[in-house]
Amino acid sequence: MAEIRNKMDHITKEQFNGIWNYYLSLESDLSNTSRYVEPSGQEEVHSFEFAKLIILSCTEVESLMKIICFELTNEEKGNIGEYKQVILGRFPNIVSAYVTISRLGKDLTPFAGWDTGHLQWWESYGLVKHRRGSEFERANYQNAATALSAVYVLIFYLAKICGFTFSDTESNYIHSGYAHLKLACAPSQELPDFITGKAGPVQNGVLKLSTTNDTDLHE
Repeated sequence: MAEIRNKMDHITKEQFNGIWNYYLSLESDLSNTSRYVEPSGQEEVHSFEFAKLIILSCTEVESLMKIICFELTNEEKGNIGEYKQVILGRFPNIVSAYVTISRLGKDLTPFAGWDTGHLQWWESYGLVKHRRGSEFERANYQNAATALSAVYVLIFYLAKICGFTFSDTESNYIHSGYAHLKLACAPSQELPDFITGKAGPVQNGVLKLSTTNDTDLHE
């Protein structure tokens, strides 16, 4: 799980690896649900297992956003509105980042529409968390898969921001061209905001930020 400390420090590679391993654990849990519910055509099926995955995934989304904002600004941000302002201000094309879930038979763009409004799966998370009795139908496969896809996308953005490379990042359930496959020396696709000319200069794999200090992010 993404670790948030009382006084934030820049993330280390060891902590980053822990975040990825926690994601793989959540992904395994989502994959296991397909043994009982075939997701294609049944995306609205709801259950306590999906409720658990939504809450855990969205908690991780919040932790990752907090870390990303600190890495970008050296300031702690404390709510989804502040995270949105920083992340979309620096990475407006995250709204087009997508993943593929073969078992579902479609692509998911977890941050689509964030630039013009709210994230439906994030709103569903709040309702499942606080009004489960009346809003339990929101604890469905679609929201669980989209929330976990958001975790996946944020992890790859965090890796780019910090200049971390990690091989063998192929996951078993959620896929994308952003990952380094076992036999490939580079991903087959670049994150939307890191295509040349979209996110500013990248030197030695590390994003150069246009801050007052213009300091390289660390390894």
